[in-house]
Amino acid sequence: MKKRNLENKAGKTGFFAMLLALVGISATSCWPVCMYGTPSAEWSVKGKVIDEAGEPVPGLQVALGNRVDNEPGVIYDENYYPLDTLKTGPDGTYQIVRNGFPLSQLQVDVKDIDGEANGGEFQDVTLVVRDFQFEDGDGAWYSGHADINVPDIVVKKK
Repeated sequence: MKKRNLENKAGKTGFFAMLLALVGISATSCWPVCMYGTPSAEWSVKGKVIDEAGEPVPGLQVALGNRVDNEPGVIYDENYYPLDTLKTGPDGTYQIVRNGFPLSQLQVDVKDIDGEANGGEFQDVTLVVRDFQFEDGDGAWYSGHADINVPDIVVKKK
């Protein structure tokens, strides 16, 4: 019967755990809110996507991101950090509530991912929302809560 060298494996595991900890990588799932010294906030986003006739458009992809400057940019550029992706509901609305880093500016990217379904093919639209404030923060690491109501986004047919 073959004997395992458990002490050696435990030593290797401990070494790698310590190495990852030294470079700031953890195996916990509470990042970023529970990290010491990390700014955090609660924020909610809601909005509606309509066509040029004012009718709601369901089934469109809505990607939300944090824009850190005034450049329009492209998704995944150096000034844009993706946060989440949603779909518009039957009434054209979308809504999300999250905890995490405070937002500087909210970038909303709308994309038609279903082609001709749900009213035809629509052009992509990007909107940057800048006029929101966080309230009830403690002035230290917690920035408070922001309710971000995005103006209706109008999509045009291709």
